[in-house]
Amino acid sequence: LFIFSGLEEVRFSYRVCKHLRMTIASGSVLSARHCAQAGHARNTLRWDLSPDEIRTMTDSLIARVKKVYDDVGSLNIENVSVENTLMTLANAKMDYASSHHVLAFPQYVCPSKELRSASTEADKRLSELDVEINMREDVFKRITALQNKQKDNLSAEEKRFLDRLVTLGQRKGLHLSKDIQEEIKRTSKLISELSIEFNKNLNEESKFLIFSEHELGGLAATFLSGLDKTAEGRYKVTLEYPHYYPLMKRCHNPETRRKMEMAFNSRCKEVNTAILEELIQLRAKVARLLGYGSHAEYVLEINMAKNASNVSDFLEKFHEALKPVGIKERKYILALKKRECLMKGYQFDEKINAWDLPYYMNQVEQRCFGLQPGCGGPDGKRRLPVAAMVANFTKPRKDCPSLLQHHEVETYFHEFGHVMHEICSNVKFSGTMVETDFVEVPSQMLENWVWEKEPLRRMSRHYKDGTPIPDELLDKLIASRVANTGLMNLRQVVLSKVDQSLHTSPRADTAEVFAKHCQDILGIPATPGTNMTASFSHLAGGYDGQYYSYLWSEVYSMDIFFSRFKKEGIMNPKVGKEYRRVILEAGGSVDGMDMVKTFLGRAPCQDAFFQCKGLVNSQEASM
Repeated sequence: LFIFSGLEEVRFSYRVCKHLRMTIASGSVLSARHCAQAGHARNTLRWDLSPDEIRTMTDSLIARVKKVYDDVGSLNIENVSVENTLMTLANAKMDYASSHHVLAFPQYVCPSKELRSASTEADKRLSELDVEINMREDVFKRITALQNKQKDNLSAEEKRFLDRLVTLGQRKGLHLSKDIQEEIKRTSKLISELSIEFNKNLNEESKFLIFSEHELGGLAATFLSGLDKTAEGRYKVTLEYPHYYPLMKRCHNPETRRKMEMAFNSRCKEVNTAILEELIQLRAKVARLLGYGSHAEYVLEINMAKNASNVSDFLEKFHEALKPVGIKERKYILALKKRECLMKGYQFDEKINAWDLPYYMNQVEQRCFGLQPGCGGPDGKRRLPVAAMVANFTKPRKDCPSLLQHHEVETYFHEFGHVMHEICSNVKFSGTMVETDFVEVPSQMLENWVWEKEPLRRMSRHYKDGTPIPDELLDKLIASRVANTGLMNLRQVVLSKVDQSLHTSPRADTAEVFAKHCQDILGIPATPGTNMTASFSHLAGGYDGQYYSYLWSEVYSMDIFFSRFKKEGIMNPKVGKEYRRVILEAGGSVDGMDMVKTFLGRAPCQDAFFQCKGLVNSQEASM
């Protein structure tokens, strides 16, 4: 068994767990209150807030931000300046954003339901405030006046920020009649409230299923020892990722897998299906009031993709490239299933069910590569960026530390890429604020290091005696990157197309739309009676109409890695420093496409993207 340790270059790494304790690199464990008190003098991140403090701080933040907007809105238009308008609003937005994160964060991690509820309520109130301040027509008039007055006297970064404020106001309908503005405001507040409710329902989901040891055949004793038991000695299996995915990959019992898959894709089905379908209608309504054909057209306008047609073309091209690979993989998996059914005396139904897919895809990895996954501010001073990464990884047991599986390490690197983007940003105005279909580039780019031998050697060891992973096993692990590439990526196409379909229509039956795309693209039916979209948190978490961004961003992240790091050295500090300067430090101060062109020295292409997916016919196309 091997444990992947933290990166050597990362001096301090924090892990937030159910008891809000933080583990420092030395291994000592400090209480949340101690960490909060030690760090409070340097930043505003707090881990020890009470429900009353959250409510008081929320009231104070709302009052502060409203006063700033009232002051700017009452300025004589002829007297607007960079200092009294642009910088004043920038400071207020920074105050709002940083404080909002602190107040909303506990709802995702705190063990106290009272505190989670206070945090959720604060999130709702502040999201309503966000709608209010972004629809202040009086402030918008001062911003446009400043744009006309100072357009030739601004730095590039100031001009970009000011232009964004003007664009935001126009996209909120501040150039339209009062009646339409009020309707947009009312609807936007409802959208915000429903989105928070959707994710709150998922966060509070605590269902578990009970199985006997026989029903969990195929799962390692170490996995079973980490499960809670009933009074009768049966095992409680939750729907959380560290329980769900290992079971779906390794449990021999198809009926157990069926029950788990059905429960997992029925999470919050009734309540969240109703919320999502209302959200789709409300988003379409706002888009229509603003003069757009659909919500997708509205959100894509300011992305790199620009419109739904370009997204559709991109997904269709990728789908066509993957289709023959997916057909071969399904055929092979069906043969595996038939063979196992004959050996174990199961009835062979001549099809791949949703609960079969992860199980047999795991077998494909083992057969092809011999892997056994289970055995392994206003005062002018610079505000330091603060980021917190919350992960749902394998928990430690009494006799064993938390041994991360390779896919968990890949997830860690992905999320840590977002952390680096946040922490390394060195811009005048806060927030990364890049285009949504560029935001995944730094996170996906960092994933590549967990598929390279040198980094894997440096961050892994046997947890008992410290011996390294054998080269032979590392070679097999790296080769497994292309296993099941067709089906895994076709599923991303399914989710992207489902999202686009839902947000190019005024209303939709979400379960029906998902089932149709699942059958048409993946070739595997959705389980009747389930609705995966009810737990598809991206649809209520800022990726509505934009889930394609994961695939779109991957084109750029792969090009960056293979064209520079792979060629010049994955541990090359010169390339790393240039990447930090051009991509990470720039935040949202430069268009995503311009950043990529600067770093590559040319326009990006899809070669590396298709090669990494294991597709033979590498395809080149400027984007």
